[in-house]
Amino acid sequence: MSEEHLRILVVDDDDLNLDVLTECLKDEPYELVQAHNGAQALELLRQDRHGFNAMILDRMMPGMTGLDVMATLKADEEFKWIPVVMQTSAASPREICEGMEAGVFFYLTKPYDQQLLIRMVHAAVQEGLKWKSLARNLRVQVKTIGCLQQGRFRVQTMDEAFDLALLIAQACPNSEKVAFGLNELIMNGIEHGNLEIGYDEKTILQANNQWEHEISRRQLLPEYADKFVEIVYERHADRIQLTVIDQGQGFDWCDFEEINAGRLLESHGRGIAMAKALSFDHLEYQGNGSQVICLVHLKDPLPFEQHSCQELLGKES
Repeated sequence: MSEEHLRILVVDDDDLNLDVLTECLKDEPYELVQAHNGAQALELLRQDRHGFNAMILDRMMPGMTGLDVMATLKADEEFKWIPVVMQTSAASPREICEGMEAGVFFYLTKPYDQQLLIRMVHAAVQEGLKWKSLARNLRVQVKTIGCLQQGRFRVQTMDEAFDLALLIAQACPNSEKVAFGLNELIMNGIEHGNLEIGYDEKTILQANNQWEHEISRRQLLPEYADKFVEIVYERHADRIQLTVIDQGQGFDWCDFEEINAGRLLESHGRGIAMAKALSFDHLEYQGNGSQVICLVHLKDPLPFEQHSCQELLGKES
């Protein structure tokens, strides 16, 4: 989808707040569609079921609150994956926990910092584009990998990570969820493992629109050019096990397998936590963090609703 057709649904009962958001985003390549309450937002979504790339949603509204809207979206397979940026006056651990249990992973606090708003909306839009691309490609590919019992794969680039995640996900139940999570983990192995791009460094690179350029540059350097991420697929009677192994020095994975409230207002750093909460029945990093094992149950998979807030937010909740 070209940038000029990126559409965002902005939901707020306060006209002044809608004006502020519109003013902050006026120079960005988005078409903003306004809704003044939750019911109107849902009606706009139903009228154009594939037309929005993300939503900015106020938490506190009369009648149908932001969490009520999320409950409705989550119950609909077509809407449950639309990225939502939730506006809140105070991002307390309790509010964050409630939002994450409703399926919200992007937050803004009032009053807005314009640059943070732009980065957060951009991150949500990119998440939505990635999800749509994964789902579209899964629909058009022929499912021929279901008979695979074991396999070892190696990738070096982000494009290869995307293609392999699609391929392997075809052998799994809930293919779209697995493709999303597996792609996140492989990308993490490439950029943070093999290419040694740290969290703080990525923050700076993204702020300067240099992240993709830096990945391409490093992959050409002699010290990184031959590194790869290996993915091992094993099918058992009751589960599929996926192991992702990079060739980096590892990282402090304990900080990222759950959402850290202190990083919640940053535009990145939530991919591992989202994969753990949304894509797999079990996810476990091992050793220094250069290897992660994921399980997909073939019988009675654990639904997202059964993941506790503590699993998502960690001890800070």
